[in-house]
Amino acid sequence: MPVKTSRVKKSSNFQGIFFELSIILAALALISGTALDYLNFKQNKATYLPWSWLTNHPDGQAEKKFETFSKQPVRPEGPYASSASETLTQKKLPLTAIIIDDMGEDLTFMQELINLRVPLTVAILPDSENAAKTAQLAARYQIDVLIHLPLEAFNGQTVGLGADGLITTAMSREEIWSRLEKDYERLPEARGLNNHMGSKGTANHYLMEIIMEFLKEKNLFFIDSRTSSQSIAYDLAVKRRVPAASRQIFLDADDGRNKIKDRLFELFSLAKKNGQAIGIGHPFEETLQVLKAYLPAARNYGVQLATASEIIVRQEASIKN
Repeated sequence: MPVKTSRVKKSSNFQGIFFELSIILAALALISGTALDYLNFKQNKATYLPWSWLTNHPDGQAEKKFETFSKQPVRPEGPYASSASETLTQKKLPLTAIIIDDMGEDLTFMQELINLRVPLTVAILPDSENAAKTAQLAARYQIDVLIHLPLEAFNGQTVGLGADGLITTAMSREEIWSRLEKDYERLPEARGLNNHMGSKGTANHYLMEIIMEFLKEKNLFFIDSRTSSQSIAYDLAVKRRVPAASRQIFLDADDGRNKIKDRLFELFSLAKKNGQAIGIGHPFEETLQVLKAYLPAARNYGVQLATASEIIVRQEASIKN
């Protein structure tokens, strides 16, 4: 009997040890498998991991996407705003830039432009109520920002939209430079400048010399809105080696709002004829509806939409070549 009892105890101890070893081996196998999964994920970008819900939260990704946003100009990115050079490598198409003038008041209109998800440029009145917010939104969504500089007109207009901050030909150099500095401080996202009104200002050599000197110092480009056939602004910019371009078409500068579509297609035709073209529109509902209808499919009409800065890049490259 004592011998029999001893055998039972030894058998029981052996089974306990075997059970404990089995648990340890199973745990080691689980740890090894998990480690291999993790290494495979790091090397092959696997889409599944047991703990992926801890590391791939969509909100965290969204925060990371915008954490680098600043007031400094941002190069266009994304499938709807590729650079001019990238576009040319895919298929060489003429470039068409649409500038929307008189921005800075209506943030709702700015959001509508963002929703188009196409390359655009906004020219912001520096003294407008929502100038800073408009510029920040534009920069966040890779839309070019221009300072829409109020310049003296032949008709002597000193009141109305954009009259605040008006620069005249009678101002001293110090007054003009101070006004330019102030406008640029309000819109640090700006990549260039175009004129608001300015039929008299852009025809004045004294005034435009000061503006070109400022643009060259700040590394900004110039777009001549060509509000007058007497403008010397573009030619002077070229002479002073300030990157510059000129407007070809006004989409909606008069009461003929039913002609906006025709003018847009005229702009496309000019781009195909000359390799590039710039059109200027304004924050009108009729203009927005035409842009919504035709800009997303611009490639179907044989043109590539671009920002003003992309027009400048291509133009400067062609000059060097």
